[in-house]
Formats: sequence, C-alpha cells, structure tokens
Amino acid sequence: MGIPSVANILKSGAIVWIAPKGEAFPDASTIAAGVDWGGNWERVGYTKEPVAMKYEADYHETVVEEFLAAVGRKKIGEKASIETVLAELTSDYLQYGTDGTVTATAAGVGQVGEEELAVGNDSEITEYTIGFEGIRYDASNNALAFRVGLHICTLKLNGDLTFSKKDDDYTGVPLLAEALANTANSGRLIYINRVTAPATS
Repeated sequence: MGIPSVANILKSGAIVWIAPKGEAFPDASTIAAGVDWGGNWERVGYTKEPVAMKYEADYHETVVEEFLAAVGRKKIGEKASIETVLAELTSDYLQYGTDGTVTATAAGVGQVGEEELAVGNDSEITEYTIGFEGIRYDASNNALAFRVGLHICTLKLNGDLTFSKKDDDYTGVPLLAEALANTANSGRLIYINRVTAPATS
C-alpha cells in the first residue's frame, strides 16, 4: 500500500526452473535477477504459452438463522498450481509430464542416437520443487527479480499433444505442476519473493 509507482508494474516473461524435492529457493541477495539459480536447479526450456500460477481455496461458511449473510468464514481446503506449455518436444520434458523413464543411446556405427521414454504401470509419482522468475526494473533501471514457486509438487501432462500439417500451430508439451503441503514448513504451498531494491554498497 502507499503511493502508486509505475516501477511496481510487472510486464515480463518468465523463466521456469525445476529441482529435486526440497531444494532451497535462490537467495535474492546472492542470486541476481536473470542469473542461473545454481544448486540443483535446472532451467526448463522455452515456453510456448505464458506461465500461470493459480491459488484456489474451499471455504466453510457459518450461517445462523438471525442473519441473511454468513457470520464467519474459514478455509477448509486449498490448492496451488503452476502451468505452461513447453515449446520444445523432448523426451526429458515429456518425462516430467508422464513420470516415465528416459533411456538415451548415443549414435554409433549402425546405431542412431535415440531416446526411449518408458511410461506406465507405476503408481508412484516423483515430487519436485518448481519455480519461475520474472524481472521488473526500478526507476534507476536496476533489474529486480520476482520469484514464485511451489515447495513440493507433482507434474502431469495437462492436455493433448497435437500433430498436424495443416494447423498454423506447432506441438507443445502442456505441463501442470500441482502443489503438495510442505510438511517440513507448516504445510506451506507457495513461495513468493519480490525484490524491492538492490543491495546498497
């Protein structure tokens, strides 16, 4: 709240990062905007559609006969997700959405280089930590990171892989990350970090 500032308006693309479950989000004081997140974070490649974060909650309303409106309201459930469509059709990105296993074979004499993705008949789902970063600029043109993530999530394909010669579009990998409660951190779902100013020298 306070005095409006154009510098608070964020118009940015987003870079998606993924890591094994439990990876710490980057420290804003040491990992600048636009810089590799380091650690076990891996950049997820080009995105075909915008990156979207959604938070939803279910509510219980306390209603009494004496009033038309509810007299109380509490959350009784919540969900969070991050969604996009990946532009690159690779076995690794399909693996995220199917929880399959990729086996890569290098090219050799009489052998093409290939990847095989084995999918199916496994009830267990891999858990990840995922995040993305947008960048805004202050009045002095300093790049300031805006980072959003899910502490723990599972991934799935969230749509069809479409193949057509006539369509004016191309095949993307629709990926949805759905949060799980972080039991090691009070059940938190979402990480949000907004850098407001660069460090002073």
